[in-house]
Amino acid sequence: MLKKNVLNRTWNCAIYCRLSKEDLSKGYSESIKTQEKELTRYVLENNWNLVGVYIDDGVSGTTFERDDFKRMIDDVECGLINCIITKDLSRLGRDYIETGRYLEKVFPEYGVRYIALNDGVDTLKGEDDSIPFRNVVNDMYAKDISKKIRFNLHSKMKEGLYIGAFAPYGYTKDPDNKNRLVPANDITTQAVKRIFSLYTEGFGKQKIAKILTDEGYPTPAESKRNYANPSQKIKMWNSNAVHRILTNEVYIGTVVQHKRKKVSYKVKKVKDVPEEEWIKKTHMHEPIIDENIFWQVQDIIQERAKLKFRPGHVTHLFSGKAKCGDCGSYMGYFYDKDRKAPCWKLICGAFRKYGSKACTMHSIPEEKLKQIVLDDLKSIANEIVDFNELTKIAEDSIEEKYIEQKKEYEEYKKKYLEFQNTFKQMYYDKIKGLINEEQFKMLSDELQSEMKIYHEKLNKIEGQLNSNDVKAILIQQAYDKIKNIIDMQDLTRQMIENLIDFVEIFKDNRIKIHYKFSNLKNFS
Repeated sequence: MLKKNVLNRTWNCAIYCRLSKEDLSKGYSESIKTQEKELTRYVLENNWNLVGVYIDDGVSGTTFERDDFKRMIDDVECGLINCIITKDLSRLGRDYIETGRYLEKVFPEYGVRYIALNDGVDTLKGEDDSIPFRNVVNDMYAKDISKKIRFNLHSKMKEGLYIGAFAPYGYTKDPDNKNRLVPANDITTQAVKRIFSLYTEGFGKQKIAKILTDEGYPTPAESKRNYANPSQKIKMWNSNAVHRILTNEVYIGTVVQHKRKKVSYKVKKVKDVPEEEWIKKTHMHEPIIDENIFWQVQDIIQERAKLKFRPGHVTHLFSGKAKCGDCGSYMGYFYDKDRKAPCWKLICGAFRKYGSKACTMHSIPEEKLKQIVLDDLKSIANEIVDFNELTKIAEDSIEEKYIEQKKEYEEYKKKYLEFQNTFKQMYYDKIKGLINEEQFKMLSDELQSEMKIYHEKLNKIEGQLNSNDVKAILIQQAYDKIKNIIDMQDLTRQMIENLIDFVEIFKDNRIKIHYKFSNLKNFS
């Protein structure tokens, strides 16, 4: 509660407006402009200072990851704003817990006055016991809307209607029915046909990717509207993109949906859905690929997979451990049979796939890299004078893990305490008659379920942090591994797995070895 002597202070106001897609679908009459106009008039009538207008249009109130909301909070923290005004509480947010946190902790901490105009809420006037109940109602509204939307989308999927944001590569949405696909009949449709044709002719996925890149076919990412990825300088096909097209039943007229779903209406995280729960409808649109050809391709893929991952398949010494130091791609293996003494070499994967467009040609014989790593491991082991010196090396490597665990523990603990406080507030609301027994039970059951999850996480991490022997065990393991290197004359895959994160190989013949137990090593 703000002090009474602030009535005559200067109020530097922020107007916050929000409208979600759910509001629009419910026939919400208040547009963003209407909100802005109404709130601006209120500020000017009171002769307050209008610092800025913050607008999140088309963003759900169940999340506080909103661009302009975060910008407003940044300005609050910088001391530019001491009063926030919204049309009503639901514009601020529909998450019961997070909205309460801002109203009861964040805003008071920074001395911010909050006004929800149409709800008659003004924190300058003191605590309003109805606010927690209204927040609960707003949260329940968001949950109800989320259920209705999910039900509607699920119904459409069962009817075979396509609900994706983008049409699959090679298709476009029917201008007369956005839930129906039609072949784009452009270069992307030609690319799909080219992929299937090349694969049946015996070309591999990586070779097909190179052909598509060389022939100028746009990638699936490029074909999406508003696509922009400044970090990707060269837009090239890869084997994964080719594989996805070769195995997608959409090209024979089948719509397969509900492969992933959101964990909760409050978070963006999604999880995979078991294949038996996928919703599949056949013959829903015009196919691009003949069905017989499609299933023939699936048989070829299965046969080639058996050959590639046959029993006894050998994993090379540095497979998945060697990277190009210049472009970051993994180094691939190839057998150099043209040398006087044929041998396995590692070569930049990007160069091998895309040529000089992506990187430079540089390689290193496996035996040479093996000897460099083995010699350095021996050198490190020989430099160890006593256990204390080794302890320093090992502690450096595991300290980061402990810091992360402690940070995670504090975050879980903070969240758990917030749940406890919310539960107490709900109990007080029930006593005051702001919510009835049925509402309290429904909300408390859900809250206690979440509290149980966090309590189990806390106990697990607490047990790890309180184990006095963990560091000693890890240090002793590191000591034993390095000590054993001294007498070894060969380097095995298991040793590399245990001791090395990855190795970087540069075009100027420099090599950097990233060990799991110490800092970076450099070689020329």
